[in-house]
Amino acid sequence: MIKKFLCGIFLFSALFSCISCSNNKAKAIKVYGNGEVTYIPDTVTMTVKLKNVKSVLRDAIADTNATSKKILSLCKDYSIPDEDIKTSYIETGKEYEWQNSKSVFIGYKSEQTFQITFKELNKIEEFSGAILALQVYSLGNFNYSHSKKNEFESEANLLALDDAKAAAEKMAERMNVKIGEVVYISDVDTKEPSYYYGSGYDAVSLNKSLNSSSGFVVAPGILASKKTVVVTFTIK
Repeated sequence: MIKKFLCGIFLFSALFSCISCSNNKAKAIKVYGNGEVTYIPDTVTMTVKLKNVKSVLRDAIADTNATSKKILSLCKDYSIPDEDIKTSYIETGKEYEWQNSKSVFIGYKSEQTFQITFKELNKIEEFSGAILALQVYSLGNFNYSHSKKNEFESEANLLALDDAKAAAEKMAERMNVKIGEVVYISDVDTKEPSYYYGSGYDAVSLNKSLNSSSGFVVAPGILASKKTVVVTFTIK
């Protein structure tokens, strides 16, 4: 369910300027407006990391390749399109552990990362469980969003404009004047943070600490697109 509402807080602290004194100067009023649209997410992006350490580098690479193929096959089983799967190149190197106050070489490592966008949230527990059943190193960084987020942001902008106009009219009425044409309009950069909802774990290591494959039980909650605009009207 999508809940739409105007942020009905008129920013009376906004600059109210009557530029008077001269016939060559126009009187104006500058106001801020806020709009917000809330929605239930329908997509989630997750990060899957593969890491294998072996005494022989080609064995580490072979294990990573084998798991990589299983992940791609699993994505196909869940009808995830190719454009929703981003895969890094395999990276190799040496792995060390700190033992007895010194760094000890323990083998050669092979690493790869997948970023998967999943659009069937009713199956997220099942899908994440299937991922964890594979020999993956970690699964995490769940980022929830909506396939129509751009539309919601556009609608929030329109609500912000409505809010700005209502604020200007109310302020003008109190000052016993009327607003005229719009002479300036702009978005305000609110630096809105990203919202992440998940199980409480940023990443879960299968190789070291997880022995089950039950998957994540998630409650993504409600997301919001918030917009702020600044509008300047002439005063009649």
